[in-house]
Amino acid sequence: MEAYQGNPFIEALPPRKSQEQLYQMLDSVPRYTGDINQLNAEERVELIQQIKPGYWKPLSTHFERYRNLYNMIKIGYQSRNPLAAIYQREMAIGLDKILSAGTDELGRNLAGNLQTAQMMADIGLSGMGKSKSYERLLSMFPQVIHHAQYENEPFPCKQVVWLHIECPSNKSVGALCRNFYWAVDKLLGTQYYEDLAEKDGRAEVLAKRMSKVAGQISLGVLVIDEIQRIHRGHSGGEEKMIDFITELTNSIGIPIVLIGTFKALYLFKNSLANTRRGIPDGYAENITDRMKDEIEWEMFLGGLWELQYTNKFTPLTPELKARMYYHTLGIPDFAVKLFMHVQCRAILYEDDEIITAELVEKVANTTFRLVQPIFERIRGGEGIDPAEYKDLKPDWITFKEYLMEAQHRITIDGHLSEEHKLILLQHNRRVLIDQLVTFAMKMGCAEDIALTYAEKVELHNREVGNDMELLYLELAKLVFEGKSDKPKESVTEVVRTTRKKGSNKPIKLDLDETDIRTIVSQGKLDNLSVDEALRNAGLVGEFDEFV
Repeated sequence: MEAYQGNPFIEALPPRKSQEQLYQMLDSVPRYTGDINQLNAEERVELIQQIKPGYWKPLSTHFERYRNLYNMIKIGYQSRNPLAAIYQREMAIGLDKILSAGTDELGRNLAGNLQTAQMMADIGLSGMGKSKSYERLLSMFPQVIHHAQYENEPFPCKQVVWLHIECPSNKSVGALCRNFYWAVDKLLGTQYYEDLAEKDGRAEVLAKRMSKVAGQISLGVLVIDEIQRIHRGHSGGEEKMIDFITELTNSIGIPIVLIGTFKALYLFKNSLANTRRGIPDGYAENITDRMKDEIEWEMFLGGLWELQYTNKFTPLTPELKARMYYHTLGIPDFAVKLFMHVQCRAILYEDDEIITAELVEKVANTTFRLVQPIFERIRGGEGIDPAEYKDLKPDWITFKEYLMEAQHRITIDGHLSEEHKLILLQHNRRVLIDQLVTFAMKMGCAEDIALTYAEKVELHNREVGNDMELLYLELAKLVFEGKSDKPKESVTEVVRTTRKKGSNKPIKLDLDETDIRTIVSQGKLDNLSVDEALRNAGLVGEFDEFV
C-alpha cells in the first residue's frame, strides 16, 4: 500500500502470517515420548501437572486477535513516519505538550497531525485465556527492532513494536506510568524508572513523561492487562485513567489494547462514554464468553483428552464429552483443571485407572464445589447477582442496554453471541419501525395509528428483509384502507374529524389536486389500485429515496 511506503517502522515489520501458519506456530501440546507404562504413579502425576502450562489450542478467535494486532500496529505507524516533516515537528514541540493540548474539533493534535492509531478493548470471561493468548500472539512480532540505516542513510533508532503491562493494583495513573517505565527498562536496559518515576510523582507529571518516553521508543502497540482493577475514588477514578489512555491514542498516536474481565464493562459504559477526550474513531470491543458446545469445544477437548497418563487409555465418548461440558460450562481453564484432577484421582485412588462419567461427576463436585451453585443457576437460565461473581457473567440487563446504545464496533464470541444476535435483530427492527412510522405520519396518520400500522407491516413482512420499497407500499395500503373505511367524500373534499371548540359542525377542506388523498381517491374512480395511482403520480420512487 502506498500509505506504508517510505516508512521504516512499517517496512521493518515481519510479513503477515496466514491462518494456517499461525495455528502451526501457536499449537502447543506437552507430549511425553517415552513409555508411560514404565513410569510409576508419582511420575505420571508429575506429568499431569505439566498439562496446564503446556497445553494451548489455537482457535478462530486467536487469528482474529492476531489480525487486529497486526493491523493496529501498521496503521498506527502511518501517522508516525520518522522521515515525515510532521513527525519532526511533533518531536520539536514535545510530546508532553502535545498530550496536554489534546486535539481540536477535527481530531488534529497541537502539531496539526491527525493520528491513525486505534484502540481496542478485549473483555471476557475469566478463565478463557485472554492474557495467555496475547502473550503468545505478541511473540509472533519482534519486540525490539534496532535500526542502523534506511536507504543507505544513517538511521540509528530503537523501535519497540509492543509492550505488555498490567494495570496496577492500586488503580492510579501514576502507578500505571511506573509499571510502564519498569517494563521499558527491563526490555532496553534504560533507567527511566530511576530517572523519572520518583521525581515529582504527581500523576499528571508522570503521564506527560510516559507519553514522551512512548514516543521516543517508537512504541507500536501498548497492551494493558487487568484493566478491571480501575475503580472510583483512586487518583481521580476510572474516568481519569481512561481519559489518559484515550489521549495517548488520540494525541500521541499510540495504539492501545485493553484486556479485562466482565468487571470492566462498566468502565466502557460510563467512563469511556463520558471522557472529555473523544473516543478514537477506530475503537472496537471484543467480548468473549464461555465456549459453545460446538466444533471448537470438540477440538479443544479432543486435543486435551490425548494427554492421558493413566495406565489404560480411555476414549472420549459422547457421554464423557457431555459430562465435561456440563461441569465446566465450556470454560477452558476449568476444563483443563478438571481433566487433570480426574486423571490424578484415577491414578492414585482407582484400581483400574479408567476415566468414567461417574468419576468426572465425583471429582467435579469436589473440585468445583464453590462455584457449582452458580453454575447450576446458569445452566437453569437463572440470573445471578453480578456482585456475587462479576468475572463469570455480566449483569444482562445492563449489558443489553449497553449493546443497544453502543456506537462502536462490538464483536462477541461464545454463548453471549447468540444473545447479541437477538439484540442486533431487536435494534434493527426498532430502527425499521421508526422509519415506517415517520412515513405513515407524513401520509397524514396520527402517531399512535402510524405505530400500529408500522408494527403490523414489520411483523408480516420479516421474510422480505430490507426491501424498503415493498414495505412502504404495504404501509401505504394500510393507510388508505384505513381512510376508505370512513364515510366517502368527494374527490376534492375531506371532512376533518376534529371540530371547532363550541361547535358541532365538521370543518371541510378543499384539497389540491396534488394532495395524496386526492390522487388515491381519483385513482379509485379510474379503477386504479393504490400502487398504480401513486406510481402514476410519481410519488413512489426507489427505496433509497426514503432511507
